[in-house]
Amino acid sequence: MKEMLNETSLDTIAAALCYAMGIEAPKEAHEKNRILSAYVDEALNGEKADRVLMYNPDAIAQWVYKRYPVQLRDMVNHTEVDVPLQTVMPSVTPVCFGTMYTGAQPEVHGIQAYEKPVITIDTVFDALIRAGKRAVIIGDTTCSLGKIYLNRAMDYFLYDTIEEITAKAVEVILEDAYDFVVVYHGNYDAVMHRFGPESREAIGELRANSGEFSMLSVLVEKHWKKHNTLVGFAMDHGCHEIDGNLGSHGLAMPEDLNIVHRYKVYPKENS
Repeated sequence: MKEMLNETSLDTIAAALCYAMGIEAPKEAHEKNRILSAYVDEALNGEKADRVLMYNPDAIAQWVYKRYPVQLRDMVNHTEVDVPLQTVMPSVTPVCFGTMYTGAQPEVHGIQAYEKPVITIDTVFDALIRAGKRAVIIGDTTCSLGKIYLNRAMDYFLYDTIEEITAKAVEVILEDAYDFVVVYHGNYDAVMHRFGPESREAIGELRANSGEFSMLSVLVEKHWKKHNTLVGFAMDHGCHEIDGNLGSHGLAMPEDLNIVHRYKVYPKENS
């Protein structure tokens, strides 16, 4: 049976993240995601999160999530709720991350191809800054997230390797000085393009993403105990195999459009 497209758009995530933190959503954002918002309300008993960690892997499709539960077991064990989403077209990284953190469709946020201009409309990061909160993006030197959200009063730590990105993420969690932390790991996407989405090499990177997220989640649980924290395993788009056992994405097909975010709340400990 052909996979059906998920009904809820990626453009619902930005407003839900802002709702979770009790701040106004970006000006062009779509209405908040109902599953994520209801989960936060229940998990925090009506309180708001004062810390968010968004772990952004690249290109992990819904079909990959369903087909490789063992490789993603650590991630699943450190999250609690599925948020099925349909990403936007064209299903390429800067377009999709543009929607994730603006809540706007591509024709509104302005990126409609694999290009990395600075987004000038209102974003989650602008909403955080207006609310007096500190945000940081940690990723690689060429990643979309490190380019399309520049020119804001926030911090950007960009490195050449996954190891450096992870090390900085650990440092930031232990420092506990930021309210909203974005960590980007593009290793599955990079390897998937070269060897195919289900190659031994790509599945190894899938397992690595799961493990890295889980390690960061353990640090959050241990070192952010005085905070209500929301963590998310939140990819941008999916992928599919093409001729030559290579991987690709960007098409209007379920393999590329259907994704599943996973989230968990860590309520603060009462002293």
